[in-house]
Amino acid sequence: METWDSHVMHGRHGEQEAVARLLADARSGRSGVLVLRGEAGIGKSSLLRHAAETAAAPEPMRVLACAGVESEVEHAFSGLLGLLRPVLDHLDALPGVQAEALRGALGIADSPASDFLVSAAVLTLLAAVAADRPLLVTVDDVQWLDRASAAALLFAARRLAGEPVAMLLAVREPEPLPVNTAGLTELVLHGLPPEDAAQLLDAYGWTLPTRQRDALVAATGGNPLALIELARLDEPERALPDLAMTGTLPVSARVRAAFLRQVEALSADGRAALLVAAAEESGNVGTVLGAAARLGLPADALDPAERSGLVQLTGVEIRFRHPLVRSAVYADASFDRRRAAHLAIAAYLSAAGEDDQATWHLAVATTAPDEKIAAALERGADAARRRGGAAAAISVLQQAARLSESPIDRCRRTVTAAFVALDAGRPGLARTLVDQVMAEPVPPAILAQLNGTIELYSGDPAIAYSHLMRCAELMASTEPEEAAWILTLAAGSALHAGDMEATMLATRRITDLDCSPATLRAAEGLLEGYEGVITGAELWELPGAMVQAGGGGGEREWMWATVIGWMGPDDHQALRLAEATGRRVRAAGSPALLTEVLFYHADIEFRLGRWTEGAAHAEEGLRLSYETGQRGWTANFLAQSARFAAVRGEAAECRKLARQALEIALPLRERIAAATATGALGLLALGEDASGEAFTELMRLVDRGSPRSNDFVAFAMLPDLVEAAVRAGHPEPARRVVAAMEPQTGGIRGPAALARKHRYRAILADDAHAESHYRSALAGGGLDQHPFDRARTELLYGEWLRRNHHRIEAQPILRAAGETFEALGAAPWARRAVAQFRAAGGAVPHQIRAVAVLLSPQELEVSRLASKGLSNREIGDRMHLSPRTVGSHLYRAFPKLGISARAELRGLDFELDLG
Repeated sequence: METWDSHVMHGRHGEQEAVARLLADARSGRSGVLVLRGEAGIGKSSLLRHAAETAAAPEPMRVLACAGVESEVEHAFSGLLGLLRPVLDHLDALPGVQAEALRGALGIADSPASDFLVSAAVLTLLAAVAADRPLLVTVDDVQWLDRASAAALLFAARRLAGEPVAMLLAVREPEPLPVNTAGLTELVLHGLPPEDAAQLLDAYGWTLPTRQRDALVAATGGNPLALIELARLDEPERALPDLAMTGTLPVSARVRAAFLRQVEALSADGRAALLVAAAEESGNVGTVLGAAARLGLPADALDPAERSGLVQLTGVEIRFRHPLVRSAVYADASFDRRRAAHLAIAAYLSAAGEDDQATWHLAVATTAPDEKIAAALERGADAARRRGGAAAAISVLQQAARLSESPIDRCRRTVTAAFVALDAGRPGLARTLVDQVMAEPVPPAILAQLNGTIELYSGDPAIAYSHLMRCAELMASTEPEEAAWILTLAAGSALHAGDMEATMLATRRITDLDCSPATLRAAEGLLEGYEGVITGAELWELPGAMVQAGGGGGEREWMWATVIGWMGPDDHQALRLAEATGRRVRAAGSPALLTEVLFYHADIEFRLGRWTEGAAHAEEGLRLSYETGQRGWTANFLAQSARFAAVRGEAAECRKLARQALEIALPLRERIAAATATGALGLLALGEDASGEAFTELMRLVDRGSPRSNDFVAFAMLPDLVEAAVRAGHPEPARRVVAAMEPQTGGIRGPAALARKHRYRAILADDAHAESHYRSALAGGGLDQHPFDRARTELLYGEWLRRNHHRIEAQPILRAAGETFEALGAAPWARRAVAQFRAAGGAVPHQIRAVAVLLSPQELEVSRLASKGLSNREIGDRMHLSPRTVGSHLYRAFPKLGISARAELRGLDFELDLG
């Protein structure tokens, strides 16, 4: 039998070269990912087979392969099982928690798992397999891969570093994808040009006149599979009259017709057996033959289909020549025939003890509501969710809702699916599900909660606030603890919408509820965040106390503590809380919550001067927000990244990121993101000594008519605004802004906030009063944890001293500012401090280089953990990296740090505490 589509490679020279480069990189120890895109039949599968053949020589690589199956898309981790089955003997090489998670996901063991642990395990496993020899991973028809498998593979694809792994992903256009592949290198396959198409047709013995050939190629778009299938017809010229009459040849219709004509050549038993194979999602030969036997079909009923090349049986697996064959066979059958096939499959699976799979086939075959099947599906959804298959759980719940006998059960199951979608970070799907039950008897509080959370994740925060406040009021008397959580979401929505009054209103409303003392104490912490009214010990005890009071499952309560810490005066403690919460949320597999945690994490690290780590967390949050469709957070992470670029003087990067953030934030009315991006542009201009531009940008933060205004961001950046205004020669507008804002902040006594006040008052004061404000800002301890703010204040004070002829006093202050800026990597500010130091008569200060400036984000974190005595395996388990990758990071870090042994790491300062 001829090799499938062996001639499709005609004309694919550029694509073959791209694959060759990918494999060569993997062989030399550099990982790479390439996404192949194109319509059905364009040659993606053939290119994958070519890659596998190429990988076999001259130095054989290991090859792992799988393909998505349309009817299997709802079965969580089915694709991953097919891919990893040959290397499951490597599971013992994984960290224990990862190995157990992967075993549970693949159904090998009854172990709970989360999507994140499974994804980390896949990454570690691929690296472990590649340790022996370079690895090629090919995944065909990613659009039909179950979402859980796709997410795990994309997680690994984006984090392979220093591993000899090449990954090829084939995606059919224009099918929707289960995950977002944005940011990965892509190669789009187009139709063959006439010359290559002619060679292809010649290879199949169909030689046409040039004009007819060119017309056929144009009508098919040069689709290789369409050309091949037409050429395989007994009388291929039958396509030409239609082409001559209409000038068109719909590829999908003609290809399907070609497949069906081949199927029609089979006997009745052969067609029936082929339909069973098309209806059975896993490709298991035993299941297909067992179900066929229940229909009275002979054991050899599939032989003619195999001889014709429609299917291929390899051991325990049956594989169709092309997914279109499966689709054509299934779609061409009548409903009664499809129903009979599913019922036979269900009967076989039930007898084999595979009740969950049997229930799915029964559900597909059922036309009327059936509460028994609906309930069984709902139970199956719970099991899928516990294993980490959120996407599968959603689909099963949707099917259960369809089969529900009562409107109440149908509504309840659809609403449950919507909440699962929100937890999984899929607000768009949640919105679709909510729309489906708008006419159902949905409790108003539940509907308001769903709509509010959807808007919070992917829509307008002001609308989210309205829905969430309504939900909280409806729940206030019956579910006060739940209402308190909803009110915190409402307060966050208002904050992002730029409405501080509404933020405080929602938070104060918690104190009126009949909640536990722990929840009321947490609300007090939110209200007085700047003051730190909750002690450090209380903050760590708060989550446990709230859980005991019935506040929820744990992750929410840690989010309370993180937000209170983020607002409070102790940023070191806030960072530890964010780290602890992040670990819990990752373990729970809650990407929606993790995205928010990463926002606080990155912001706290910005204030602490941990810019390398903070930028890395912002980048991770950005990637996660893309993958989960949380557009509001996407805008915020872009804005945060713009701010990191601004303070480092990376002008082009800052402007690009700020523009991208504003393009998303402005239509959504996401004002924290818009204000942060605008503030980043102002900081960039201020660092470049473009004071007029900085003044223009920063004034947008306080302009009530501007969509970029936000009091929360404006208050934090008020010293920057005042500095820009005075340096640009516009002190009066700055005075008016201060006069307008101080009544809102006059009662705040937090040390950092007070230091900011003294700083902008010093800038605005006359020479008789400025120095006392500068001294108060630097002496109060409010800037001890904020090295950038402290150095900025020292720079301004040193400049003031120099201008007022106190050059000797100015020198040590300017020197300290310059050293801090240099250590942080704040290049524009360091240059300004050096210039002022020279102007004050000082020699050029010694240029220090902090560890955090020398290393990449992952090198820094790996080195920091290694300095604490953690092994490569322990570091990899914590960072979701393979031990090999950890070793590679350390290998690259040692020369940069000027050391040659692991023990020398312990003498280095990785914390960058420059306060």
